[in-house]
Amino acid sequence: MAFSMLSVFLCFHGFAAEKDFYKLTTIPFPKDLKLEVSGMAALPGDRMAIAIRKGEIWIAEKLSTGKPVYKPFATGLHEPLGLAFYQGDLYTVQRSELTRLRDTDDDGRADEYLTHAKGWGVTGNYHEYAYGPAVDGAGNMWVALNCSIGKGPNPNNRWRGWSLRVKPDGTWAPVSGGFRSPSGIGTNLAGDVFATDQQGNWYATCPLMHVKRGAFHGHADALQFTKLPDATFQVKQPLPKNLTVAEAARRIPAYQLPAVWFPYRKMGMSTTDILADSTKGKFGPFAGQLFCGEFTMSFVSRVFLEKVDGEYQGACFRFRDGLDCAALRLQWGADGSMYIGQSNRGWNSLGTKSYGLQRLQWTGKVPFEMKSMSATRHGFRLSFTQMLDVGTAIKPESYTLKSYTYPYQSKYGGEPVDVKTHTVKFGGLDALGLFIDLTVDELREGYVYELHAHGVRNKKGQPLLHSEAFYTLNRVPK
Repeated sequence: MAFSMLSVFLCFHGFAAEKDFYKLTTIPFPKDLKLEVSGMAALPGDRMAIAIRKGEIWIAEKLSTGKPVYKPFATGLHEPLGLAFYQGDLYTVQRSELTRLRDTDDDGRADEYLTHAKGWGVTGNYHEYAYGPAVDGAGNMWVALNCSIGKGPNPNNRWRGWSLRVKPDGTWAPVSGGFRSPSGIGTNLAGDVFATDQQGNWYATCPLMHVKRGAFHGHADALQFTKLPDATFQVKQPLPKNLTVAEAARRIPAYQLPAVWFPYRKMGMSTTDILADSTKGKFGPFAGQLFCGEFTMSFVSRVFLEKVDGEYQGACFRFRDGLDCAALRLQWGADGSMYIGQSNRGWNSLGTKSYGLQRLQWTGKVPFEMKSMSATRHGFRLSFTQMLDVGTAIKPESYTLKSYTYPYQSKYGGEPVDVKTHTVKFGGLDALGLFIDLTVDELREGYVYELHAHGVRNKKGQPLLHSEAFYTLNRVPK
């Protein structure tokens, strides 16, 4: 009720709403098609390939008309949890293999189901999901494997909790380890691979992780495979106890902190898919940034990344709430619209439905937002999508800032720890009023900096559409 009354208050007083800038519509589908979307891949023309949980792939044609035609393409798959279109063929990851699907006679149906890669462990454990593929710039396909949650060592579940890189010839090798349930895997525009994971054991909240060779992402179940010949890292001593993630990063050489933490509830409870904005402005002012799905709270978030000392870190922001249900997969349409594939199978989510497909379109109006939050030697630089009202932007009281880190522990989840409120001072403003520098009394590596810019206004006196930003500071620029 409180949320509803707040919405009414904001609308009555003329404040901007997300729907003013990004229009959300529900795409219809046949009543007998249980569209539990588990993968999506854009096809040439106004078409989208859609995988569904029960093992089918459908092609939606004339998608942007709002009245698409759905045609079956493939059946009999084992829980496909991703989809990619590469060099004329579709690829999906089933539980036990990466499969190439071909339509050799051009009749609109797959007639070849080819094993492109296989060989990782599968025991039948409920949690042994396999996600992907994500395709990098070199044509390699990336797969992310769930660990066997709640199970001890098993000779048949090799490489659970690891990322795998599959070369174009189908040969593969493990790259990094330490996932719990990496339900999103994708690339940025530079071709670097990222994965999201879920709050739980060893993860106090959901992370966005840069997937690279030799990285240990933190979940201990993957360590049983570090003794295998192809393992890319070693953790030779038992994991230390009673540490924060910041301390763990200093004491465990292979442990790589996430590029971004999504603070629990504030930025979601179960982060899913990753989609880089490759629309070159068709989707608004955030070209090049990442968008991520949120399962439990049914929204889409936005991520700004930067490299500091050769490593990724950055900030996350709320973007668009109010979906029909869990946002499991994201994909671009031919016109720059974002399509959001949804299914809350197995877990609860906000919203009025259990599955479906929605379209998010930029209305052409630019929202007043923090476009980016980047680290400096003495604090943070904020960039904005509209010119600032200087009087409000330079006032320290327009901002509140606190930092915290998380426990590194086998116990499920965890609250922020070592919380500190910081003093913010004005540090500089560019001539156009689109950037502002803030100086901060202390910068702590391995901590999240939660910023509230509640007092900042644009030239028209309007507040930010979303006034909160959450920056994961792994390294302070030198």
